[in-house]
Amino acid sequence: MTVTIDLPSDGVITRATFENLPTPNRGWAWELHDGRLELVHMPVTIWHWQIILMILEHWRRNGHEVAGEQYVADSGFVRGGSGRNNFVADGVVFVAGHRPRPRDTTHDAGVIHVVVEAVSDRSEENDAVNKFGVYAALGVEHYWIVRGDADADQVDGMITMHVLRGGTYEVAGHRMVSKLG
Repeated sequence: MTVTIDLPSDGVITRATFENLPTPNRGWAWELHDGRLELVHMPVTIWHWQIILMILEHWRRNGHEVAGEQYVADSGFVRGGSGRNNFVADGVVFVAGHRPRPRDTTHDAGVIHVVVEAVSDRSEENDAVNKFGVYAALGVEHYWIVRGDADADQVDGMITMHVLRGGTYEVAGHRMVSKLG
């Protein structure tokens, strides 16, 4: 989405200017701090973060290196480590034996075994539609999408497990996060 904003010539953003800004895409918000306008990504819910940690812990127990909130290139591969033109995956599981460098944030798809996305109402289109084709085109072997009730008393969710076959993802199964071995 591209938005053109007419900002005041004096550079001061008032409450009135702020209230007339266009509505950003889901997951993003305008913030006004001391006259400085920022477009920020909204924080995730506790359910979202805990469900990702539970899944990554499953893979870590099975001998894989894991990381949360990592860049996966959306075209080509790593672009200078900046994350520019990349998607952020909620969780990544690296191929067996791969040890990412501690300061890495962007990864070549060839070292990723599984991408995990926790989907909410506000991220459905991006996580379950937009990223779906990109990760397949990059050759990420497994794509797990987890959905759950963020208002439930227990943190759990249903994983739809996709496997890459012939360049497209096919559903390989479903499992509750709490039932991962």
